[in-house]
Amino acid sequence: MPLSTSLTRASAIERYIELAHRMPAPANPASSQNVAHLGELTDEFDVFVLDGFGVLNVGDTTVPGAVERVVELQEKGKKVLVLTNGATLPVEKTVEKYLKWGMTFELADVISSRNALEEALKKQDKDIHWGVAATDYAQIEKLAPHTTLLGDKPEHYAQVDGFIFLSSMEWSDHRQQLLHDALTAETRPLLVGNPDLVAPREDAMSLEPGLYAHALADAGVCHPNFYGKPFKDVFDLVADRIDNIDPHRIAMVGDTLHTDILGGASYGWRTVLIKNHGLMKEADDERTIAATGIRPHFIAATT
Repeated sequence: MPLSTSLTRASAIERYIELAHRMPAPANPASSQNVAHLGELTDEFDVFVLDGFGVLNVGDTTVPGAVERVVELQEKGKKVLVLTNGATLPVEKTVEKYLKWGMTFELADVISSRNALEEALKKQDKDIHWGVAATDYAQIEKLAPHTTLLGDKPEHYAQVDGFIFLSSMEWSDHRQQLLHDALTAETRPLLVGNPDLVAPREDAMSLEPGLYAHALADAGVCHPNFYGKPFKDVFDLVADRIDNIDPHRIAMVGDTLHTDILGGASYGWRTVLIKNHGLMKEADDERTIAATGIRPHFIAATT
């Protein structure tokens, strides 16, 4: 099946299960408590770390009640942060998007997987020429001194020293084959700025960089380095912005077991799965938890 073929929510969950060997080990509570929304958990937590897609928005549409819930949590003195695997644009653009929707976050309140990738790139040789899978408005020049936007020209794939997978919005099976062939011809690093397989949109699930990177790993042509949930690097960035809070009082809130819930629990936080808007919208909770081996502390119907 071509990778460009749409995934259903069920098939995306099945694919996450297949790829669990490349992810952290689960750290599960004995059981999950069901609640209606995050407002019922204000006595449980001092910090709410919210995923974006599936918690605050679905595509370009805000989740019903999400704007009001963010305001409520902030007015109750809770620290509310956003931790997103959206890496297409610099985080200041994400802050602008939330402000347009009526969610007031400071720049320091929003952390993305792109931030984790940027930190990793600071440790790389400045002379490396990177080929970047991204949109033409992704401001890839801010990532590293030497970058080339990957398109449909094979020579661009051949001339670079390494690859960065930032966004799949303009990716295609043809470009995936060019990348596969380039990695087959010469081993080079592949840095992935978004480990997600899919993201919820208004009419379907979008295909994200993690899906394409894992396909290359399955083919044996590379060993991708992932930056973002569920991996520790991006949680370290969040922890740097939280002062002396008991990890038990920090909630990682998300719609995906293998990114939000797995990552948050592995880092020592408690977790809240949002059920009604994202990847788990059509799933049987207990059956999926059993199949994945990943259990959240709380399951909330909505944000």
